[in-house]
Amino acid sequence: MSGQLEEVLRHRYIYVPRGTETDTIQPGKRLGLAVARERSAHLTVVAPDKNSATHHPELAKLDIVTERSGHPQDGGVVLAWCPTYKVMEKIQRLDRSVVVLVEWIPSEFDAWARLRGAYNVVTGEVMGAGLSAEISEVLEGIVSEGYNGWTKGTDELVTLSFLKDLAAAGAYDRELVLAYARQSKSEHTIERLKKILDKFETSQRSLVTTPDSDYLTSRNW
Repeated sequence: MSGQLEEVLRHRYIYVPRGTETDTIQPGKRLGLAVARERSAHLTVVAPDKNSATHHPELAKLDIVTERSGHPQDGGVVLAWCPTYKVMEKIQRLDRSVVVLVEWIPSEFDAWARLRGAYNVVTGEVMGAGLSAEISEVLEGIVSEGYNGWTKGTDELVTLSFLKDLAAAGAYDRELVLAYARQSKSEHTIERLKKILDKFETSQRSLVTTPDSDYLTSRNW
């Protein structure tokens, strides 16, 4: 990864996906430290809890933000160290920070990286979600319906309608919908959105069974 540092420094969001055959955790840590050093920037570690960061001597001496305490200062470098969705809420409103995300569960933050246009240090590519203006508008509509946390029946009905629009356009992607909402919503709220997605996906599966197929499978041929 060290050979990629010059390219990495061109990007604001850097994604270190979890490797299944090679170690990406330790190189990801070194990359985060190198980005802060090269930028002469303040480095903050964002991690689920302090122990997960202080276990590493290089991280223990840094500012550590956890699910339960602290907020990273804007304008520096944030090392999202094996983060959870909950702790990633802490970076939602950072406008100027460089974020290096080192993933723990493979592909868990793939949708996050696609939405952010992150540089993938494993593939050497800039990721993208490929959202058209129309699809972005639908996703914005889903988020807008969550202004009350998707607590009302009407919120659910309108959101389901938006999801049908995505499916009709061949653009329904559960993880992308959740990642889009996570840009501004809390995990507490996201849990309610997940239930709406579950209901939608159940309804979509039921559409696969057509009246004709029911008839054919019911016959004793």
